[in-house]
Amino acid sequence: LLNWAHVAELVDALGWGPNNQIGCGSSSLLVRTVRKMKKNIFIIGSGFSSLSAACYLAKQGNNVTIFEKNDSLGGRARQFEEDGFSFDMGPSWYWMPGVFEKFFNDFGKKVSDYYKLKKLNPAYRVIFGKNNFIDIADSPNKICEEFEKIEKGSGKKLKRYLKIAEENYKLGVENMLYKMPGKSPLELVSLKTIKKIRFFLSNIKKDVRKDFKDPRLRSVLEFPVLFLGAKASNTPSFYNFMNFADFGLGTFQSENGFHDLVKAMVKLGKSMGVKYLTNQNVNKIIVKNK
Repeated sequence: LLNWAHVAELVDALGWGPNNQIGCGSSSLLVRTVRKMKKNIFIIGSGFSSLSAACYLAKQGNNVTIFEKNDSLGGRARQFEEDGFSFDMGPSWYWMPGVFEKFFNDFGKKVSDYYKLKKLNPAYRVIFGKNNFIDIADSPNKICEEFEKIEKGSGKKLKRYLKIAEENYKLGVENMLYKMPGKSPLELVSLKTIKKIRFFLSNIKKDVRKDFKDPRLRSVLEFPVLFLGAKASNTPSFYNFMNFADFGLGTFQSENGFHDLVKAMVKLGKSMGVKYLTNQNVNKIIVKNK
């Protein structure tokens, strides 16, 4: 969108002063001015994808406004407060801390600039019935020891399983997710992924049940893919990297709950000029001059 301020910049860049003469170097000045032109961008909803997009778009020099229908920001990760108590309305487990660290690093910041993290031990407890539960510890070695207590030989199998899961994590998340532009499925095809082809031909459930017999251990290993919106029976084995995200990286919690992340992203956005409007329900998008 071009406004009069942009027109004035163009005039100055072209050197059209009182004498209507074009000054030297006007072409390079024009290029720089065009780059400075800002777009007015409006985002509907304030979930994590919206908060993230707003920051990146603002970093590029755009005017960004977020419309949120609720009275607080965060989408499913908003927080409910009543009588001095706070409740996270959505996610509560803070996994894959490197993802969040990378986000803030992109803006010259770090997680510790905004909130404190604590690694939980135990990370969580899986309850199967009365006095029947498994505590997931804060390190792979401890978890392997717990597996071994339940099923002889499973500790060594879990170590082998997690080694493969870590390799898949480094390939799938660090080398692909962070670096691919996401424009074509062919981006998934590389020498490294071809070498992993067998992990795309099997599934999580099949692999887990081949090595582990105790139904509780099977359940613990199969459930993380639920965070991908999938079932272990139809999720390629390659996605066992979720087990590494769980056992290998651990479970964290911010000091005041998951909403600390929302507050941090909003604070970052505001520092770059992003506007956040709550109680703004968008009913229709009107498009003109298509």
